[in-house]
Amino acid sequence: MAMEWLTHTLGGTNMAISSTTPIDFAKIAAEMRTIVARWYNATVQIVDPNLREQTWNMATNSYGASTETIVWSGKARIQPIRGESLPDLNVMQGAIQGFRVQVPYDANLSLIRKGMQVRITDGGEDVVLSNLILLVRSAVNSSYGWNRTIECDADVKSVA
Repeated sequence: MAMEWLTHTLGGTNMAISSTTPIDFAKIAAEMRTIVARWYNATVQIVDPNLREQTWNMATNSYGASTETIVWSGKARIQPIRGESLPDLNVMQGAIQGFRVQVPYDANLSLIRKGMQVRITDGGEDVVLSNLILLVRSAVNSSYGWNRTIECDADVKSVA
């Protein structure tokens, strides 16, 4: 009975796990990717601002322009991280809010580095999220790849 429930729940895929049979991580991950993809209702771009290309212009006392690169774009799930709101240093005019962004697993997507940006182009059910730019804090993932999880921060400063 339990195996029938598991097989039915996972769309007819028999994924029995026991102490004597090897675990087929690839099969489980492939099945779970389609399940978690149902929760992606926002659209994002992962952008490398290429700030390392900037050069200092002594005449203008500023950095020159850099050419940003859109590394990936597509559907995503976005969630605020509870308890991740930190006051900024500008006389408490706003706060830095933590966000968790999950995108589909893509073997061709290279390392998402700290300092890259996640631009929300469609906030799904929350229009307030649209057009926010999140700064990547970390994007280290599990060896059990169902999706890519990206931890980000955003300045959600309120305007008085």
